[in-house]
Amino acid sequence: MKKAAFFVITAVLLAISLPVLAQEFPDVPPDHWAYDAVQDLVDKGIIQGYPDGLFGGKRAMTRYEFAEAVSKAIPAIIELAQAGGPGVVGPQGPPGPPGAPGAGAEEIQAMRKLVDEFRDELSALGVDVEALRRDVAALNDRVTALEEEVARVRFTGEVNLIGRGEVRNTAHSVGDRDSRLLSVGAAPGEENNPLANSSFFTDLQLGMKAKVGEDASVNALVAAGNYLKWALVDDKLPDLVLWNLYMDGDAKFGPLGAAHVRVGRFPFQLTPLTLKFVDPDSYTSVTKLDSGDYVLDGGSASFSLGKAALTAFAAKAHPIADLITPALLLGSDDDGVPLSQLAGARLVIGTGSVGNLGLTYLQAGVGGGRSEIIGADITTNIGSLGVAAEYAESRANLPLQISKGIGGEDDAAWNGKLSYQMGKLGLGAGYSHVESYYHAPGYWNRLGSIVNPVNLKGATANLTYALTPRISFSAEGQFLSPIDDQLDVAGRTSTSRGRVLAGTDIDKINYWRAGISYGLTSANTVDLGWEETNIEPNASDSSKERFISLGVGHSFNPNASLKLLYQIVEYEQGDDSLRGGVATAQFQLKY
Repeated sequence: MKKAAFFVITAVLLAISLPVLAQEFPDVPPDHWAYDAVQDLVDKGIIQGYPDGLFGGKRAMTRYEFAEAVSKAIPAIIELAQAGGPGVVGPQGPPGPPGAPGAGAEEIQAMRKLVDEFRDELSALGVDVEALRRDVAALNDRVTALEEEVARVRFTGEVNLIGRGEVRNTAHSVGDRDSRLLSVGAAPGEENNPLANSSFFTDLQLGMKAKVGEDASVNALVAAGNYLKWALVDDKLPDLVLWNLYMDGDAKFGPLGAAHVRVGRFPFQLTPLTLKFVDPDSYTSVTKLDSGDYVLDGGSASFSLGKAALTAFAAKAHPIADLITPALLLGSDDDGVPLSQLAGARLVIGTGSVGNLGLTYLQAGVGGGRSEIIGADITTNIGSLGVAAEYAESRANLPLQISKGIGGEDDAAWNGKLSYQMGKLGLGAGYSHVESYYHAPGYWNRLGSIVNPVNLKGATANLTYALTPRISFSAEGQFLSPIDDQLDVAGRTSTSRGRVLAGTDIDKINYWRAGISYGLTSANTVDLGWEETNIEPNASDSSKERFISLGVGHSFNPNASLKLLYQIVEYEQGDDSLRGGVATAQFQLKY
């Protein structure tokens, strides 16, 4: 039956490809859908068109011609069926040209419509149209089933090959933008040679999505290579890591209705002030670390409640990406406090043209104690003006050895921003306020190498401008000062949990960033960036950290790219200065 159906469809296609009478009749005008259907099959290489070239730009054909072509295909069907059987296998010849992609369910549907369209003419010619339609329908069912089976399991991947070289132009140690100390070669003169202390990292990300039902799938992501061990600063990590493995599907929860459920080891984040992962490597682009998702072991359920969406979750932090509470570094533990488990919910209410309102509650187990975070956020538009704001508070109930020095009421954080786009010019202005004792596993700010600073408030501004279709400029400024002069200004780095700012002598912190991107061609880009953080104490000398970057990118195709970067690193305090450099090369392939 399968072979017969195949011969039927093949013969129909061959018959349509046969020469036809040249006489033009108005029965099937050139704008009839049948011509588009046939031309689509020709364009996809499934059929080769008419041998006499008459089907060029929709040559008008009569219904009789279509029917006659199909009727003449019947002897060919019988001949092909009788010719089947085992043959003698000869020697393998040279490879031929690529074949046609084949007919899928969409193409078979088009052929079915052609048979239905000319069924009366076929019947008049003595063709058993019903039998032909049954064979076409059976083949369509088989092809549809095969396509669904192929779609049942889908693989994706990302390959990153990363080279890194370091230089140090001063005798003392200096750190890069992620606060990794730059190393140099042991021999004299190797300080200025990035090849003297070079490293090579590999990262293979293999993803799989397999359907296990109509509304359910299993998702897995495996990471292999030595890159994660270096990026996450964890020598205990194996070279093969099960990054994600979870069931994703729909389920019913009685009166609550249907929900989308995730169970297993899954990616998850909330808002910048509550739950968001800090990228530990600012020099490369690796999807699983750039996404802002934590890796959690547990489950979540998302409900649709009219104009509102509710997500509830409960999970434990996976060891490969411990959640940490940076602001708890104000206590006696400068190594930070990992979160062992967490649970909570987030409600997002859609207000139509006004925007979205979000409400977040997060409870976390911390070192034998408990920490709670509540937050609210809104995004909206007022005419051409964009408005975004977020507020959060943290409450800690921790053992004395962890919460030492933490007991004040300065445990809130909020920020707001206005944005305006006028042609090629984009403007933004905002205000940030993060109190001393606010603690959350979020990612709310970065000042050079300083991540998530607390006890700071001040204005922020940003600008983007497209100078030409190929040249764009961006800039950002933050002008911050301590909220409480009697408390420390503290923060962390992207690669450690330690305190990087301390003391009560800081007067203000100014942060600047600017960059130019130039598209040389559609495949080649050049980027120039400058970033500086200026910390000014009340009595002592000011300190600065500066990063100047030059990057070149080349896109081989939409899935393969190469990025080269060199960054100059400078630290200054009074008359003292530290200098170094980082060179990276990254080849990325996505499939």
